Amino acid sequence: MDIKATARQGFILKFLLIGLSALAFGGWHLKDALSTYPALRPHADAYIEMRGPLNENGDAMISDGDLQKAWAEYAEPRGMPITEPKLHDEIHNLILYNYFIGFIFSAMALWCLSVGLPAIGKWIELKDGVLSGKGGPQIPLNTISEIDKQRWEKKGLAKITGTSNDGKAQTMVIDDIKFERGPTDKIMAEIERVAGEDKIVNGKPEREYEKLRLEKEAERQAREQAMNQMDDEE
Repeated sequence: MDIKATARQGFILKFLLIGLSALAFGGWHLKDALSTYPALRPHADAYIEMRGPLNENGDAMISDGDLQKAWAEYAEPRGMPITEPKLHDEIHNLILYNYFIGFIFSAMALWCLSVGLPAIGKWIELKDGVLSGKGGPQIPLNTISEIDKQRWEKKGLAKITGTSNDGKAQTMVIDDIKFERGPTDKIMAEIERVAGEDKIVNGKPEREYEKLRLEKEAERQAREQAMNQMDDEE
């Protein structure tokens, strides 16, 4: 039985879109932290110099009207608002905040892109009794020694351990989230059929999972039928 599962376009697009969006958002904040807010410090210095020293009550010696006039004469030629500018404490907090947000979203972006980009053009295939993947190992099914399904039920990941034709130990991950689910599940079922269910660890055979899926679907249909009957009776 020959089966090929290619990477799901939806999986790739999701990670690429999230990654690019997070990269833009994180980059914008890092730009603000590196250039936008530090560029306000000279204007803060100018404002503080105009205001002069503060008395014991925290009030400036210059009147509010004179300070506003002096600041307006400074700000207008530079295309700045004539309202009170951000001072050093606020600028410092804004820089720290933008560094934090920038690094968080940039790290998330790099992780998403590292998942989405390598998946482009990827595939796994079962052909002539050999399991293989693009750029990966080749494992004849009759050499498989272990099928680890610890993360299969919840995350769709199973690790296949076997031996290549040249005698080297090889492992391959079957991922029914990244790859087309129908073909991937068929590949897994064929692996178990040929290699033997006795090779399965930390999980159940696909035939049992399929039985559970059919039972859940039957229960769902029974509930829907019962609800429809109740609606008809009303």
